[in-house]
Amino acid sequence: MKAEIKKSLEYIFVKNPVLVLGLVIGQLAAGDISLQNAAALSVTFFFITVPVMLFASTLGKKIPSGINFVCYALLSAAMLVPAYFVSGSFSATIFDSAGIYPALLAVSTVPIIYSSKVAEKQTPAKAIVNGVCITAGFAFTAVILGAAREFLGNGSLWNFKFSEAYYPAAKLPFWGFIFLGFMAAMVNFVSERIGRKGKIQKGEEETK
Repeated sequence: MKAEIKKSLEYIFVKNPVLVLGLVIGQLAAGDISLQNAAALSVTFFFITVPVMLFASTLGKKIPSGINFVCYALLSAAMLVPAYFVSGSFSATIFDSAGIYPALLAVSTVPIIYSSKVAEKQTPAKAIVNGVCITAGFAFTAVILGAAREFLGNGSLWNFKFSEAYYPAAKLPFWGFIFLGFMAAMVNFVSERIGRKGKIQKGEEETK
């Protein structure tokens, strides 16, 4: 079980769903322009990922192929309701500020395709752990991206003004893709360094 948890934790950084696996890039590049948006999108991602993956691991195999995609999409869309109310606990307008992008997450690759290809083959416990770790990886990316774009594009963080010098173009989708590209390169660089260091240490232990 520990090995499975360790493998799931890789989704936070080494196998980050956005920066490494390339999932839901468009939704973040276009919609994640502030810390509030990052919070709304992360909460939504949790509610459309964990419950759908749990459902897929328990009942997915019993549903005919093809129909399962429809079931996952409907459940994912239904989970937008609790996501809306939970997001509202942070700010009354936080969910609305994210526009259509929480809804687009509900019909994205993660809750529909990933659940079918991966979660259906897992135990419920592993599906939950995977879902939580994938959400953590998504939130990690969303918070950094949202904070950077809000500060550069509006001179603020969570609507608290810090600077009068800002660059509004940072909130455009084009710059979202640029930021994500740099973040992906950094994750890849750090992962390679960690992997290389691990191999060196393993080699030194074997020679002793």
